Amino acid sequence: MLCENCGKNEANVRYTENINGNVRELHLCEECSKKLGIGEMSFNMPIDFSDFLSGFMDGFMEPEFMPMINGIRSTKCKTCGTVFDDVLNTGILGCGDCFATFEDKLDPIIKKIQGANRHVGRLAKEIDNKIDNKKNSKREIVNKETKEENTDIKNIEQNQEKIEELQIKLKEAIKEERYEDAAKIRDEIKKLEK
Repeated sequence: MLCENCGKNEANVRYTENINGNVRELHLCEECSKKLGIGEMSFNMPIDFSDFLSGFMDGFMEPEFMPMINGIRSTKCKTCGTVFDDVLNTGILGCGDCFATFEDKLDPIIKKIQGANRHVGRLAKEIDNKIDNKKNSKREIVNKETKEENTDIKNIEQNQEKIEELQIKLKEAIKEERYEDAAKIRDEIKKLEK
């Protein structure tokens, strides 16, 4: 896609502006985005994960709501000793094994934040579609070949039936001493056998 400002360079910056529900989107090249002051924006937004994660668990913190929550919050990682309550307060896991230890508790939180618990990226969806398309085209080819094979089998069976009928006629013609007819029938049988 070309830059919407200069129309010359490839657009590699997407700028979206939403003012009171009025959304405007621009696709710009790097040079134009710098000229317009968009490329120099700082997007460093510090996020305090302790508040962020604990906000999802606020309703669960009260023992009256769920008496078993105290047992969940005191679950410990066997490797580093991190307690789930610490993860909720700090937003930091102690080690790689914490993911496995707290998986059943983290999954709903991650799904709520991101919409899914696995990252597939933009390219993965395109690749999946290409794979599906290839599978479908292979199935179509196999189905077409199967139909052709079935047609060939039917033709062979029909030829075999004709040959059997002609052999019976050949025997009758020889028996009745109609040798010219027998020769024609014999030639037809040879054609069908090929």
